[in-house]
Amino acid sequence: MGRPIDNSRDLAVAALRDRQGNISARLDRLLGMSQLSPADRGLANELALGVVRHRGMLNAVIRAYLKHPARGLPGAIREILRVAIYQILFCDRVPDFAAVDQAVDQTTRFKYKRQVGMVNGLLRSFLRDLAKETEATDTPAVDVIPITAGQGRRISKTIFLDPKEHPAEYLAGAYSLPTDLARRWIKRLRFPKARLVAAHGLSRPPLIARVNSRLTDVASVLKSLADDGVAAQPHVNTLSVVIESAAELTRTTAFREGLIQPQDSTATAVIAGARVKPGMRVLDFCAAPGTKTTHLAERMNNEGELIAVDVSPEKLERIEENNARMGITCVKTYLANEIGPLPLRGFDVVLADVPCSNTGVFARRPEAKWRFDETKITKLVHDQQFLLHAAAQFVAPGGQLIYSTCSIDDDEANRVVKGVANRVDHIRPARQKLTLPGGATDPTKWHDGGFVAMLEGR
Repeated sequence: MGRPIDNSRDLAVAALRDRQGNISARLDRLLGMSQLSPADRGLANELALGVVRHRGMLNAVIRAYLKHPARGLPGAIREILRVAIYQILFCDRVPDFAAVDQAVDQTTRFKYKRQVGMVNGLLRSFLRDLAKETEATDTPAVDVIPITAGQGRRISKTIFLDPKEHPAEYLAGAYSLPTDLARRWIKRLRFPKARLVAAHGLSRPPLIARVNSRLTDVASVLKSLADDGVAAQPHVNTLSVVIESAAELTRTTAFREGLIQPQDSTATAVIAGARVKPGMRVLDFCAAPGTKTTHLAERMNNEGELIAVDVSPEKLERIEENNARMGITCVKTYLANEIGPLPLRGFDVVLADVPCSNTGVFARRPEAKWRFDETKITKLVHDQQFLLHAAAQFVAPGGQLIYSTCSIDDDEANRVVKGVANRVDHIRPARQKLTLPGGATDPTKWHDGGFVAMLEGR
């Protein structure tokens, strides 16, 4: 569709059909062209990203109701069905009959009139078999569709493969993971823990913002947000607040005046646990968009020298915008290909927050799990070792090298750290921590997954 789309469900389907699989970018482009109301824009966003988050499960439901599941579905029909089933399962404000009727109308609008009967029949059969209420899902089952952490809806039809006989295939279907990744998690975490981590990835993440401790405190930020009519709660880490509506963030006084910075508590813990003091020389090696850069500057009380490095002017611009909003002046930005003049072994703290597979943050980046590929992990690990090895050259004797990633994959964690430590004589591992994602049932306890290692310069 080259013209603006004036229907939120049609826009969601169009976004889901992006040939490159970059749903978020296509969704943003289509929303930018549309004249939809804020409510309809919100619905389009919810439907498109919700389908991405639950794609494996939605596909399993569709397969279970097709007469010939091995045959492909034409054009947009699969996306129309996914959007309708997602609404039935997860959108309480959309009546079931409306979801079915809209799907039938969409089938006609997308010029698949011959499929109207199939779409209508499949969805009505699904509704007939589906229990009305959710129930506890402590035990995995072939006929229970996971809805929230610990809750599901039973259906009088076998949807998934037996979790005892086919654990990876069950996890891939019920909890929407690539099968290779499900196998990897089961091997490394065992099935019960892998299931909990996968379930967390299906949750809707809260907006967590770190409080700028250089300028204010949690209590003052909560009052400022309340004065602006924005509901928020303190996070259990005592450094952050949890904001009820992400849509309201940028209009708040707290955000405009640099009193808060959106950042998950696991990422916040990386710098909170670092040996950073005012007056130090600090290097942030993969800095964009600058959330950890600003946290380093806070810990330095904006005193000393903080060099932020990344690969493009656009990335550096984002860092500079964040610094300006938060009143930070001790940061200098460098392009990665221009760091030659920086002094080797001349920094007290060096941070390498490297690109990764995002396996710890699927709740925030659901598209990332569908990009998972075993061969890509090998390349990622090579790139991560390269970046950590390069960062290590700048650590002063007695300084600290921090390696962090939002992956929970052991290859991107221990393998990288050990590989570099074995090749660089002047650093040694000191301590490290793997954090699995958790807190899905209580936003004040929410945390993404990730890994951090602290290494010492010598």
